[in-house]
Amino acid sequence: MLLPILLIFGIYKVIYIDEKINLNTKPPNFKNNVYTHKPIILVHDVSPLYYNELKEIVKIIDKYHYQNRTYLFVIVNHNNRYNLKNYPKFVEFLHKLEDKGYHIELHGYNHIDGEFNCNKEVAKEKIKKSLEILNACGFNNISYIIPPRYEVSKDAENVMLSYNLTIITKNYIITKTGKIPIENREYTWYLPKSFTGIVFPIAEFDYKMSKYLFYLSIHPKSINYGGGIEFLDEFLNQTTITK
Repeated sequence: MLLPILLIFGIYKVIYIDEKINLNTKPPNFKNNVYTHKPIILVHDVSPLYYNELKEIVKIIDKYHYQNRTYLFVIVNHNNRYNLKNYPKFVEFLHKLEDKGYHIELHGYNHIDGEFNCNKEVAKEKIKKSLEILNACGFNNISYIIPPRYEVSKDAENVMLSYNLTIITKNYIITKTGKIPIENREYTWYLPKSFTGIVFPIAEFDYKMSKYLFYLSIHPKSINYGGGIEFLDEFLNQTTITK
């Protein structure tokens, strides 16, 4: 099975590199971080539901001093059951992370299906409610949003931009002035421990070959499975020194 897997990744690399040859956009500064070629970590699905999993992830990030390059994207009312306002200990934990340099941002209201693949009215209501919950919990400097599943309608996109939220998708950052290409990769979606040694060199290759600022996306629970945490540890260890 290993050879077919490697061949598949090899084919993907050829196609991917060809597609981005003509893209010359300079890497953006991401929330006042000076561009150093070190990756930005995007933690999706930050929720009281994954409190313990987030603690495990944070230990690795702290170990390599990546706090100010890590963005925590919060679901404010996960599954309409885990309203952030009802979990003061989790909110306190997020504030402690914020004090250490982590950035608290918005992921979604309830993360049910592609919730922002919707019309203008629904999008406006969800963004408004989400920011109200975050503000009530003491988070007032929200600048970025990752729409759940990267799904966002044009109407919802316009609403987000009207709230001065910069949108991060799978391949672009969307601002009021246009789209900026990015490298946004995830390698730890329920990664079997036995595959860690295969996936790590692929991730290292992606990182070293990237023409744009490199974003590492991770999800609590899925990264805590199998070899995910081991991968994160090794990846951050290798990228603490700029390329």
